[in-house]
Amino acid sequence: MKTVFIALGGNLGEVREHFIAARSDIDRLQNTSVSASSLLYRTPPVGPAGQPDYLNAVIRIQTDLDPLALLDALQQIENRYGRERLEHWGARTLDLDIIAIASDIITSERLVIPHPHMFDRQFVLQPLCDLAPQWQHPQLGESATHRLKQIIETGEAPLPEGEAW
Repeated sequence: MKTVFIALGGNLGEVREHFIAARSDIDRLQNTSVSASSLLYRTPPVGPAGQPDYLNAVIRIQTDLDPLALLDALQQIENRYGRERLEHWGARTLDLDIIAIASDIITSERLVIPHPHMFDRQFVLQPLCDLAPQWQHPQLGESATHRLKQIIETGEAPLPEGEAW
């Protein structure tokens, strides 16, 4: 079993309910269990203008699924909750991104792990720090906490306080 971190995001429809249902769906995957959930954060959108704010969170799971099998399962869950891929970084009902699998490094056409943008996005780092503040990026050798602190020190406002979901 490997520890995997999955980022959840969404800004259309009943996002909180989609997160709760998706977390249950993930927990029911073969040889997979959700072991922790971060707080829930409301954040401004990244991407096309005019979108509503996002809700963001991270969950930690234990699984022995192959990374691509996990990716396929997560995309099926996204589709179940109305995910449409119409516009890059566009509004969405549910986004499930594998951000890290233990200390693995994967580079394939379909999957890059660690997620290539995770250390640039406070809306990923803050919820990750809720669960694993000392998680080390396997390529950068930097902890999630250290990187989050750097982002805030460069002038980006800290996220508003998170809430339980």
